Amino acid sequence: MRDIRYRYPHTGWVLKGVDFSVKDCDYLFIGGANGSGKSTLAYLFNGLIPHYFGGTLQGTVTIDNLNTLDHKVFELFSHVGLVLQNADAQLFNSTVEDEIAFGLESLGLSGAEIDNRIQEISRTLKLEDLLERSPATLSGGEKRLVAIASVLCLNPSVLLLDEPYGDLDWQAVERVRQALLEVNRSGKTVIVIEQRMGKFLHDTSRCLILEQGKLLYEGAPQSAHQVLLNAHLLPQYSTGRNRSPGKEPLLITQDLSYRIKEKEILKGVSLELREGETLALIGRNGSGKTTLLKHFNGLLRPTSGRVTFKGEEIQGKAPSELAAEVGLSFQNPNDQFFKYRVKDEVMAGPRILGKIQEDWLQEIWQVFDLHELLDRSPYRLSEGEKKRVSLASI
Repeated sequence: MRDIRYRYPHTGWVLKGVDFSVKDCDYLFIGGANGSGKSTLAYLFNGLIPHYFGGTLQGTVTIDNLNTLDHKVFELFSHVGLVLQNADAQLFNSTVEDEIAFGLESLGLSGAEIDNRIQEISRTLKLEDLLERSPATLSGGEKRLVAIASVLCLNPSVLLLDEPYGDLDWQAVERVRQALLEVNRSGKTVIVIEQRMGKFLHDTSRCLILEQGKLLYEGAPQSAHQVLLNAHLLPQYSTGRNRSPGKEPLLITQDLSYRIKEKEILKGVSLELREGETLALIGRNGSGKTTLLKHFNGLLRPTSGRVTFKGEEIQGKAPSELAAEVGLSFQNPNDQFFKYRVKDEVMAGPRILGKIQEDWLQEIWQVFDLHELLDRSPYRLSEGEKKRVSLASI
């Protein structure tokens, strides 16, 4: 990439003079804060910018000596495999098996070779039990694994993954990590874009760190650790104290079960939540965490069992009746948005409930650092910025 400057339609410059090269067999880490330009940089590798997103591009991008301006996305398909940060945007087939097979069929491989590759990647990432499932029915972590599998099996010369470890439990993280190391050892170039890469820096051979569209650091991973710390890109959590929970239960589930057709997602879940209590809901990908949360605000109805809130059973209440007291931030923020401006998105709930308070809104803008995003479309933000808007809106 040589002196890359880029802006989307109707935005300022997102990338500002980025200049670097990637060598054969590199394992490259690209880091940076929300909105620093990481995903935009990813779209340059396979021609999504400028051929899909449009906008204004200055500078040159060459992949395997091919200028991306002169070659369409499908022409770069076999050179660069891209796993998007939002897995839902990449999944469109009726079954997981069809999803993995789609790219292989596009390469014109034989049926036997396609079957072999599907079986191999399914064993590597432990997807055997998901092959007949629809991607739409999977958990967020399972969707991400399928998206990674569908690109890994193509065996491209450059493998680019945008936040591949997001939504994954630690067992799945390790499976993906080992698969990427094996791909790199086989002579392929691997590029991983992550915000929280501290534990995986030693896997990489070189690091790039972006800050507000400019290259802040390029060099060895050993030195990158301190740069990431200085840029507040490695977690340094405070040990805040929660207030003591109330004595009476606020939300109760009793022997809660939920199934979809023949598949039992929840089985006999009983728990109590008290006012002021903080609960960590932990489980493997596909264990039912999101399904359980959707019972708390009435988005799902239990197959059996009860959910009560403030002593009243939720069954029969519309989610809109509970919205003022039970807020749910979706795992995929795109599923939550319905307005064209960030400001309108955040204000939609308070406006419907008649609870708009200007002082409170100003505090929300500041806490979630939204002042510069208020007139932007939530759909055009980075995934990290989308999550901030999602949280602010509830």
